[in-house]
Amino acid sequence: MALFQLGSASARAGLVRPASGTCSKCVSRQTYFATRRVHPVRHVQGQRPFSQQQQKRPKPGTKIEWYPIPVALGVGFLGLMQGYKVYTREEKPEDETLESKPKKRARIRPEGPWQVQVMSTLPLKALSRLWGRFNELDIPYYLRVPGFRLYSFIFGVNLDEIEETDLHNFPNLAAFFYRTLKPGARPLDPNPNALLSPSDGRLLQFGRIEGGDIEQVKGMTYTIDALLGQTSPTPSISSRSSLDEDGKKQASSKQPELEHDEALIKKDEEFARVNGISYTLPDLLSGSKKKSKLDHPKDESVAPSQVSVSEVRADLALAEKPWYSLLSESENRSSLYYAVIYLAPGDYHRFHSPTNWVVESRRHFAGELFSVSPYLQRTLPGLFTLNERVVLLGRWRWGFFSYVPVGATNVGSIKINFDRELRTNSLTTDTEADRAAEEAAERGEPYMGYAEATYENSSPVLQGHALRRGEEMGGFQLGSTVVLVFEAPSGEVDESGKVYKGWKWSVEKGQRVKMGQALGHVDV
Repeated sequence: MALFQLGSASARAGLVRPASGTCSKCVSRQTYFATRRVHPVRHVQGQRPFSQQQQKRPKPGTKIEWYPIPVALGVGFLGLMQGYKVYTREEKPEDETLESKPKKRARIRPEGPWQVQVMSTLPLKALSRLWGRFNELDIPYYLRVPGFRLYSFIFGVNLDEIEETDLHNFPNLAAFFYRTLKPGARPLDPNPNALLSPSDGRLLQFGRIEGGDIEQVKGMTYTIDALLGQTSPTPSISSRSSLDEDGKKQASSKQPELEHDEALIKKDEEFARVNGISYTLPDLLSGSKKKSKLDHPKDESVAPSQVSVSEVRADLALAEKPWYSLLSESENRSSLYYAVIYLAPGDYHRFHSPTNWVVESRRHFAGELFSVSPYLQRTLPGLFTLNERVVLLGRWRWGFFSYVPVGATNVGSIKINFDRELRTNSLTTDTEADRAAEEAAERGEPYMGYAEATYENSSPVLQGHALRRGEEMGGFQLGSTVVLVFEAPSGEVDESGKVYKGWKWSVEKGQRVKMGQALGHVDV
């Protein structure tokens, strides 16, 4: 056995002499291959050997067959993957979660029919951001004119009033939405006491604010605190048509004098809350003890126009009255009024200042982006208090003034020309709002729902940013809504029921208005 193995080894080594019948050339060839040094094969790291690559490569002419997967199996696989992600996220240590994104705020589930419930589950903000990116895609040069003309025909855009006459110069839909008009296309009402329409659109609602409630549609209201923000948690939004029977009985049993006194107290408290004045006796004497980040908002001022500053200063000087005028009750009665203007996709998308006023602060509510169509306004209570909005607070000749551009579905962003850092419909602002809500919860404080900034450094004299009537303030990337809330003299009512020396409306509900058109005026 050992001899056989030795012989085999010798034969493999080429040491065995060939048989007598073997060719000498074959013997020399076998000896060469047997004694040749074999070099080790070197492979590059991460690369398969050439032989394995040839095995993996399909042969030419190989037919590819596809096998269907049941839908239930695919859905089940996706469910398992999602469950695994949730499980691994919960099992992460605290050190890793601290550096991650903050916990998202609790979303408000609105009440309404099933259409509203389905809409509330959709990622409307993500879809709106995607739509904004789509609008910024450049349109081929030769498709711009027919595309914009088709859009104008569908939505009723007047191409004759556009400042840029060549439609080829609009590279995308976003530029066409944010178009400018020819000088003189929107003349301003000559009455200096008139409040102008801030934009083109349809006047959905207007009137006087009674008891701090703004009417969205008939029988459905929302509070002014929920729209503009306050220093305490926003109350729940509900639609209220009238008082219940018990409330009516209790109100009817009160004496007329008590009703008058309570109405005056409620009115004074409402004005104090709107203007940010503390109404408790300790706070009036020693100041409020609550200090938070909202007490020191960030300043985002830019330099205003000197023409605007001079005009606004002159207009505000008209409001200064002598001390003895305070003794007259008839000269100091005022009320809060509101107006809601809806911008359709075909309207002029820039908004302007409706009067000479000073913007003192800004509040950005990073809310939802529901549609502001007339149908949803009739079915979704408190729609404007749920959506993302920018609240501009200030004053005009007659007192308090606020200007609220409200976002909507597919609105890329809300632009304010005199704000340096405002970003709407952004992942960054949503993350900052989530972090602010989380920090407020850790401190045991209620989250007010907004990020505040001030414009005090814009004008040391006016303590805010001055805007003259008709001056451009900003705009929408697509149609949305503007809400005005302002203070004006109530006026007096004569025997015939006619109001004089006070605020008077010049429009009707549902009327189409243009920027610069008078919504109403103060009869002095």
